[in-house]
Order: sequence, then structure tokens, then C-alpha cells
Amino acid sequence: MNNFLKFIEETPTAFHAAKKIKEILIQHGFQELLEHQEWNLKKGGKYFIGRNMSSVLAFVIPNGEVKGFNITAAHLDSPTFKLKPNFCLERGNYQSFNVEVYGSPIFSTWMDRPLGVAGRVIVNEKNQIVSKLVNLRQGIAMIPNMPIHYNRDANKGIELNPQVDMLPLFQDKTIGNKDLYDMISKELKIKKEDIVSSDLYLTNLDRGMLVGVNQEFIMAPQIDNLECSYGLLCALLESNPSEAINVCMLFDNEEIGSSTIQGADGTMLEVSLRRICLALSKTEEEYYQMLANSFMVSADNAQGYHPNHPEKYDKTNACYLNQGIVIKNAARGSYSTDGMSSAYFQHICQRVNVNVQKNTNRSDILGGSTLGAISLRHVSIPSVDIGLAQLAMHSAYETAGSLDLKDLIKAIKEFYNSFFNFTNEEKISI
Repeated sequence: MNNFLKFIEETPTAFHAAKKIKEILIQHGFQELLEHQEWNLKKGGKYFIGRNMSSVLAFVIPNGEVKGFNITAAHLDSPTFKLKPNFCLERGNYQSFNVEVYGSPIFSTWMDRPLGVAGRVIVNEKNQIVSKLVNLRQGIAMIPNMPIHYNRDANKGIELNPQVDMLPLFQDKTIGNKDLYDMISKELKIKKEDIVSSDLYLTNLDRGMLVGVNQEFIMAPQIDNLECSYGLLCALLESNPSEAINVCMLFDNEEIGSSTIQGADGTMLEVSLRRICLALSKTEEEYYQMLANSFMVSADNAQGYHPNHPEKYDKTNACYLNQGIVIKNAARGSYSTDGMSSAYFQHICQRVNVNVQKNTNRSDILGGSTLGAISLRHVSIPSVDIGLAQLAMHSAYETAGSLDLKDLIKAIKEFYNSFFNFTNEEKISI
């Protein structure tokens, strides 16, 4: 668990998460492939590709005959606030950042806490356009609340306006007049005038920690969905494929609908699977046969039971922290799970003694969606949506169970070491 907490601390944005994951993959013998170059693949090889510096696809090829794909998918982005292109906002003696909402954060949780800035800047470097990651870890901004004296209804519930209430205070200009790009230039040892553009986000500087009398809870930023991403990566590194190519797809932009080139509604997964087959001298017919013998586990955290609000949860289908992996179901198809895919994944978990919980929302509460069903628009294979139960989803500081990550790694490792043998529409060989 301490390794996971360190991982979160080092990955404040999807860009940093993708970079860290690539470093880990290289340390474990994976070779990087580039999308604009020919892929030369070998049996037993371990490879990865990146897209937009914020999505990563890694895969391991078995030594023997290849019959299908074992695919897992998660996402690296989390709700936050993004700095607008012209982000300096003069307000009397103060200067604020002009930001817009990224995803669906719980606004109030971002207020009255020290905030950093991280992301990437695009630099003109010797007639080349180069992306450079930056992470200003010091508290350089905050979003202050109004005093209760001027808002007597604050504890009765108020609507926060993102263009009014959520603008971070950057500096008091009577004390100094610093420039954010000056700070970034100094951090990266580049010239400010060489910065062309940027993708910069507010970051929560609070460290993750274990809490509870038995340290049964973990509290940290970005648990949704770095917890699942980290778990899938760990399982891939420990896997030993037999008849299927093991694929770990970590997307960006799930929190804003996935409709980007590096998101689940893009072509990254579909094109990569096709190229893998082509590089292994598979025909188009063999590619479709492999898809028919493939399975996807989409992993994105689930809404855990909140003891203060039991009325929000389905009485027979709520899920709890530290009680195992959650299989997510939705009749409206927002999750990819069906009876057959659920049964297959339950069998995987049973083989390694991992507990499973089945979850649906109340019928009068519209739940969320995730990248499983979106991915199936492009790669239509049997799939199950799972997650780990957590509290305060989309808060700046979330809570999960400290025991569940180990179960996820254990189950996904078993999935990667198995083979989905599709006998016919009615049978799956297990």
C-alpha cells in the first residue's frame, strides 16, 4: 500500500501518471513502440505504446500459439480544474487564475486548501515543438470560501458558481508580482519566451495516508481511478500469459467523456490490437477469430455504501469498502457487465479466493458510466465492469479500503494467466 501512496504522490496529472508507468514498464523489460513506425514483434516479447503523453497501452505476448486477447482497461485522469490559455485575472490588489472545470469535481472539497499546479508546457526548442512536464509542488494558490457572516446559509447548502466561486487566488500584487510562466521556466531551466502553450491543472498537495484504528482505510487524492490503474499495471508485470496476449490499456479523459484521440472512444485500443496481429503475421480472419476468444475487464472504482446516507443505496446491491472487488451492473447498458461476463469473472476470483460484490444503483438514481461500454463500440468483445468500493468519489481527497487493492491485483493476475475459450453462444470453457 505504501508503494501505491508513493505512486499517487508522483502522479498529479495523467501526463505524470503515463510517464511514471512507462518508466516502470521499462524497468521490467518492456520495449517502447512508436505509432508512426513499423512494429517488429516477437513471441514472448513485452511492449508498450503511448499517445498524447497521457495514455499508455502495454502488452505481453506468450511464447506459444496466440489465440486471443486478455484486456484490462482503466483511466489515468481525475476531476480537477484546468487553467485557461490566458489564465491571469487581475482583481484589484490580487491576481487570480482563470480556470475551467475538468470532469465533475465536488467543488467545496477544493476550497481552503493549498493548491499546486502541474501538467505540461509546450516549448519551442531549437525549431522543434517539445512537451515538458512540470509539477510545482509548493502551495501557490487557494480557493477561499466566503465567510459565513456574508453567507448565513452556507451550512444549508449553496450553489457554487465555477466562474465566480472557484477561481484560485494566486498572489497579492502589493507584496510582489510573480508570473507563473516565470516560475515554470525556472523549474524547468528554460526561457519563458520559448513557452508556446500549456495544459496546466490545479493539484491537491495533501499526501495520501492510511487511517482508521486498524489502518483499514486509505485517504488520498485521485484514488478514482489511479487505484485501479496501479492494480492493473502490477498484475500485468506479474503475469505469465499462456494462450492470450495480455493487454493493459490505461486511457486518458474518461472524466470528460472519453471522446479524444487518447480516450476510450478513440482508436487507440482497436488499432493497436490490429497492428499486433499484423506484426505477428495474422490474417484479418484470424484477427476476428482472436477477438471472439477475447475478454475485457474494465476497472473503475465504485460508489461504496455511505453510512450517513443509507437511503441513497439499493438495499440488496450496495457495496462496501474492504469487502472485495465490485462487479458493476446497469440495465441501461452504461456498464458492460452481463450475466455471462459476470459469471466468468466470478470464476476467476473464486480460483484465487477473492471476494466479489455485486452492485447496482437504486432504480430512481441514475448512476455513472465508465470506459467499458465506450470501448466496446470499437472492440466488441465480452466484457465486465468492475471496481473497488470507495467513499467521496470525485472529492479532492477520497477514501477507499486498504485491503481491496491487493485483491484486485490477485484477481487480475489470475485473469491474465487464464484463457477465455468461447465454445459457442451458450458456453465458455473454464
